Amino acid sequence: MTATANFRQVAQYIGLAIFDLMMRTAFGLFGILWGIIRDIVNGVFRVAIGVIVAILSTIAFFGFILWLFTL
Repeated sequence: MTATANFRQVAQYIGLAIFDLMMRTAFGLFGILWGIIRDIVNGVFRVAIGVIVAILSTIAFFGFILWLFTL
């Protein structure tokens, strides 16, 4: 009886260890993929903001030049 209980307990621990390893691997891969997607989205937003700032800077520069011509 004791040997059977020990085998059952060992099998349960092995099953839990395998399940834990699978879950850690799945969450680790999900974390890596989430980081890559987050970096791509942040890069797209950074480029978009850079383009908007460049356009506004160009408009301000030519507006300043036109204002200088009116002096």
